Amino acid sequence: MKLRSGELNISIGYEAVAALTAVLLLDRENRIFFCFLAAVMHELGHIAVMKLCRLKVRAVSIRLFDVLIEADEPQTFMQDIAVTSGGVCMNLLCASVLMPINRKMALPHLALGMFNLLPLMSLDGGRLLELLLSRRCSARVCRNILRVTTFVFILPLMTGGFYLLFHSRYNYSLLAISMYLTVLMFIKS
Repeated sequence: MKLRSGELNISIGYEAVAALTAVLLLDRENRIFFCFLAAVMHELGHIAVMKLCRLKVRAVSIRLFDVLIEADEPQTFMQDIAVTSGGVCMNLLCASVLMPINRKMALPHLALGMFNLLPLMSLDGGRLLELLLSRRCSARVCRNILRVTTFVFILPLMTGGFYLLFHSRYNYSLLAISMYLTVLMFIKS
């Protein structure tokens, strides 16, 4: 599905629409819906900082497991840091505003913001680490350090995911997230 708002092209994958529809129909306690809202606010945080940095946002693609924002490249190191941090900052701001009002709505923002700070490829923390390393190391060394860091962080996540699954007998969320991040690591390599 494709939409246009001024000069901004928005495309939403059918699988994302189907998943959101299923969530709205099946999620009686709105837990997954609040997680979805936290993800939307995260991406809006990136876009807001891009606008503040006067970077043109041309397209947003919403897919089942990620959102791609096509925009001008940041011109300076600090702009790049700001744009990369925008999503986490938005989540932490939303969490701090919502916590006294509704903890159930605030916790997904807090969890997503903190999770995105992990120094893993495909997450904002990984991008921040890459930006900082690129100031001191060659691109090859930077990429290798990022791969090792990602592996070092994913291994305990996956171990914790297996532990949680075996002890709860039903909670596979951490295992699924760590497997997703592992697949992304190999795709991006």
